[in-house]
Amino acid sequence: MDAVSRNERYHLVCRECRLERLCDAAVDANGLRREHVDETGHRVAVERVE
Repeated sequence: MDAVSRNERYHLVCRECRLERLCDAAVDANGLRREHVDETGHRVAVERVE
């Protein structure tokens, strides 16, 4: 694993409510996104940040 991948984080933001999270793994961010969308129908964005 290189230095860049260890420093990657994922920012999850709901465009329709106050949900905002910072995750260390894409799997976690995408899981939270899917769960929130399934529960609320809201639009959620996930972006990789360094």
